Amino acid sequence: MTSAAHSPVMVGRAAQLAELRAALASAAGGATVTVVLGGEAGVGKTRLVTEFADDAVRRGARVIVGQCVDIGAASPYAPVAGALRELAGQVGTARLLEVAGPGRGALAGLLPELGIDAGDAPGSQGRLFEAVTGLLEQVAADQPLVLVVEDLHWADQSTRQLLQFVVRALTTARVLLVGTYRSDEMGRKHPLRTMLAELERVRTVHRIELPRLTANEVGEQLTALVGAPPDRGTVRRIHARSEGVPFLVEQLAGLEAGAELPESLRDLLLVRVEALSPDAQQLIRLLAVGRTRVDHELLAAVSDLDPDALDASLREGVSANLLRVDGDGYAFRHALVREVVHGDLLPGEHGRLHSRYAATLEQWADESARPGRAVMAEVAHHWFCAHEQERAFVASLAAAAESRATVAYAETQRNLERALELWDQVRDPEVKAGIDHVELLARAGSAATNAGEIDRALALVDAALSEAESRSEASSRPDVDAPRLARLLAFRATLLGDLGRPGGIELIRRALDLVPAQPPTPQRARLLQKLGSRLMMEGRTDEAAEVSQEAAAMARATGEAEAEFRAEVVLGPCLVSLGRTDEGIAILRACRDLAAGLPERLMSYHINLSDSLHLLGRYAEAAEVARDGIDRTREVGLARTLGSMLTGNAAEPLLALGDWSTAGQLIDRAIELDPPGRHAWQMLRLRAWLSLWQGDVETATRLADDIRTREAGRQPGPQYVLALAKTWAEVAIVRGEPGQAWAEVTAAVEASPRPQPGYDQPLLATAAWALETRLWGGQPAGSSGDVDAAAGSGSDGDVATEVAWLRSRMDELEGWGPVPLWRSVVEAHLAGLHGPAPDAWRRVLDAVATAGGPVYLRPYAGYRLGEAQIATGERDAAATTLTQAAGDADELGAALVRGWIDDLRRRARLVPAGAADGDGDGLLAALTQREHEVLRLVAAGRSNRQIGEELFISAKTASVHVSNILTKLGVSGRGEAAAVAHRAWVGRP
Repeated sequence: MTSAAHSPVMVGRAAQLAELRAALASAAGGATVTVVLGGEAGVGKTRLVTEFADDAVRRGARVIVGQCVDIGAASPYAPVAGALRELAGQVGTARLLEVAGPGRGALAGLLPELGIDAGDAPGSQGRLFEAVTGLLEQVAADQPLVLVVEDLHWADQSTRQLLQFVVRALTTARVLLVGTYRSDEMGRKHPLRTMLAELERVRTVHRIELPRLTANEVGEQLTALVGAPPDRGTVRRIHARSEGVPFLVEQLAGLEAGAELPESLRDLLLVRVEALSPDAQQLIRLLAVGRTRVDHELLAAVSDLDPDALDASLREGVSANLLRVDGDGYAFRHALVREVVHGDLLPGEHGRLHSRYAATLEQWADESARPGRAVMAEVAHHWFCAHEQERAFVASLAAAAESRATVAYAETQRNLERALELWDQVRDPEVKAGIDHVELLARAGSAATNAGEIDRALALVDAALSEAESRSEASSRPDVDAPRLARLLAFRATLLGDLGRPGGIELIRRALDLVPAQPPTPQRARLLQKLGSRLMMEGRTDEAAEVSQEAAAMARATGEAEAEFRAEVVLGPCLVSLGRTDEGIAILRACRDLAAGLPERLMSYHINLSDSLHLLGRYAEAAEVARDGIDRTREVGLARTLGSMLTGNAAEPLLALGDWSTAGQLIDRAIELDPPGRHAWQMLRLRAWLSLWQGDVETATRLADDIRTREAGRQPGPQYVLALAKTWAEVAIVRGEPGQAWAEVTAAVEASPRPQPGYDQPLLATAAWALETRLWGGQPAGSSGDVDAAAGSGSDGDVATEVAWLRSRMDELEGWGPVPLWRSVVEAHLAGLHGPAPDAWRRVLDAVATAGGPVYLRPYAGYRLGEAQIATGERDAAATTLTQAAGDADELGAALVRGWIDDLRRRARLVPAGAADGDGDGLLAALTQREHEVLRLVAAGRSNRQIGEELFISAKTASVHVSNILTKLGVSGRGEAAAVAHRAWVGRP
């Protein structure tokens, strides 16, 4: 048999190609889609993507491709930059800059050859991400855009972060993102594994795994390769040796059928290389040292061959199916070839060839003819591989500066850590670096922090601190080292806070001891500001207020504008919490002027003011301030970065106001953007709470467990702990675990160093609910005596003591914010300990009306009032009350309360107003739209699997819907549910 260059037809990939076409159709319709295509090396990912790309172009789409390279030599954002260069070639540089809009300056570091003016705006990773995302979105407005990124397993961390951002940020742009990766490269700790797990949470992300070919498909591939059907023995032999990997089928098919075959792929590939001429073999080895793709200009510069011999050798490599032309450069047709050839290099040859690349690229970096080309990361890699420690050290530092300029923090960290590794192997490292070892450790820690590697940053800062302290102890002038020690201690305190670990306050106090109080200095002002912030986060608001006032005064005196702003923006919420409401709000509003037009500061103003207003029960104002902040982030191009931090502050007052639809959209959007640390806890908490009151107890439970896992072992501070405790407690109550709910609440409240009025009030209302539910076991109040009888009959806990504890806690909050509302809720639950309390629940309804929220209390209090009216024999009044409560619940979408109302009606045999007796229509009103769809299929006799297939949901999800329907209808099985449905729908079309 003789082999063609490669299979003229693609075999065994029809289903996967159809999936890609369907994804493109969805994207063309205005729904951004992401497809992640995985498979082992050689299985045909690139071939499938190439076939699809050609097909997409024929269908009117624009296709651009980016190629990840081996991470050891990769420049940050290399695949994205490559794809954008291809885009510039397609649409023209002028058009690309036009559609990039005002954010084009952020692309300057990424595409220096385009001559973009970065302007005076400071570079940031967020701005770069926004600029790239906005550019893709604008280009796709003209025609559907397909962005292919190959070999994600080699992607640098900055590229992964950018792609994750784009996936979450684009929702309605006509963009299809396709990424490929080698599944056999995915070790347990491979960073791409985490990225893919996170992306799977996004609804518009789909994964496709390419399987190996079957024996029949190998036969089809061989037929296409040789032009005639091979005999069955040949098919079996090649299928067994290739194990169905298309690339290996091609390689095996290229050898004579009777030839002695090597026992491994390595041997096979080396046989193919050794069949080339000496010049071509030399060139193949030189290319293997480079990277997956090497520019022709670079290859010519590092090669010993004259131009004619170089061209001849390249043509030979391409004809032998080992290389392929890739733009203005060359690449191995399969990365495995490069790996095998590189691994076969002799030690001396390995070092010599890496040195050639390093010297050439280093020269290029110094030449003005190639301004802005980011090559130092490759230079450092090649010198390191060549064991040239001195040069690798200097190049690593230069590469770190280069990466920092393009906000590629992960690569900055990697290069700085390589310099740290080489520190003891070079002469005069301090002279070469311009800094000492302690400062290099600190800078690496800073880069790690920006890259999101907080644990690693802490380890680096700890090492810096240890060394700095040792130097100080041995120094005759320890005062000289004090400012740096103070800075490192404050840095460590910040990292501990980010990790939710204790000890930050003590570290900052130690830092302050190292900085003289007189005369005032900018450093001391910054340290005081950090101390005030940490005290506030730990709930010590009185101390935080005092320290923040001192910090603000010192910052003003020393001209430290940022520290002044940050101190004031902490002081305001502290004063609000201490009951000095008007003063605190006035200070927060004044912070707007102190922000001095800088968006990062302005966002802190919007965040803290909206949060304070929400806690005071001024929900409409809070929502307006938060949403205004989001709008302003759009104006400066930061809507998808800093703007995501404000979504929680906008969503929570919207929930209180009853706009659950808008709030839910904000919450889900923020979760998809994968907010960091505490912000993720906040958004997941809000989604859990909303899911619970919407009747999806399973999702609420899952999310609550997820938050608990994330929060385990952390100490995030009272404002998070108290809010999380409320959600956990309410989930526990609904699940029939009121004792656990009471334990959650009391533990959280007792752990707080001082009362936190805005968080304590709703939490204590939940505690009263748990206490009442625990006493009566979910039965109507008064069904088995009163509190004294219950306490005396062995009920768990001393109820009278617990009631006293609740009331004393509420008394501590008297006069603060919306206390009258929450006190009415607490007292209504406590009144229920002694029996039906209709008057108490009427007072709750009045209080909700006066306060304007939280609106969910209206249907809940109506349900509790109706329950009490039934218990006291006021059935007609109860029917009216429950009808109003059901309407309120439906308007809000509070399916949880609506289900309770319908269950109460059924047990009390109350017919809803407007429902014909026995027709079941009133009960069906409790169902959501999706549950109506499921019920129709249940009535038609469909199984859960069939329901899932028809509604495009999983069988498990269908099962959950069916269970919810049975509960809401108060029936024991599918047959009874179908009967209720038929009675309700009789006579309807």
